Amino acid sequence: MKKILFVLLTFSISLWSCSDEPSDNENPENSVSTTIIDETPEPQDNNLQTEAQEPQLNADYKAFLNKFDNASLPYSLDPEKDDVSGKIPLEKQIKYLAKAEDLTKADFEEMAEYTDYFFVSKPVESNKFNAVIYARFEMGSTYYFLCTYNNDGKLIANIDFAAYEMPGAGPQAGHEYITKGNIDSGLKVSVVSDEETISYQIKEDGGIDKL
Repeated sequence: MKKILFVLLTFSISLWSCSDEPSDNENPENSVSTTIIDETPEPQDNNLQTEAQEPQLNADYKAFLNKFDNASLPYSLDPEKDDVSGKIPLEKQIKYLAKAEDLTKADFEEMAEYTDYFFVSKPVESNKFNAVIYARFEMGSTYYFLCTYNNDGKLIANIDFAAYEMPGAGPQAGHEYITKGNIDSGLKVSVVSDEETISYQIKEDGGIDKL
């Protein structure tokens, strides 16, 4: 009888000991299922996300823009002091200036004998538009125009920007007329002559509003 009791006691102690040992689920060191791999993606550089992407321009339009001298804001043009750069070829006049000049291909070809067009400057570049200034020389006078183009090279807006006028005939012959153009850092444009000052605002999309 004592032998049976001793066997039962030993068996009970063995069961009690097993129940006190930590299972795999309770011991993180021995458990595979409780191992968590952090697959959260590494944070991206916000500067790369917010940095403006350089617009993709076709080769012809990009070559046209590169002919204009780069300028910074604030920008001023005094037609008595500023020199133009190279001439704008006839095919570029027809392609990029026709809408601003309200002329046809035939008009440009006919005027080529007495009118020249010149690259001047590129005061504004953005990821939505470019603003350039070109000059038209005819009959002793030079007229400067501010134009904005979208990334496809299409004209958005244009205004008279500056001028050096020397009438060759009539009661005003030989009298100089000067108009100066300015663009401030906020893209506000001022066209200043002896008679008046006209103000414009270049908008974020390249449009130009008269103020």
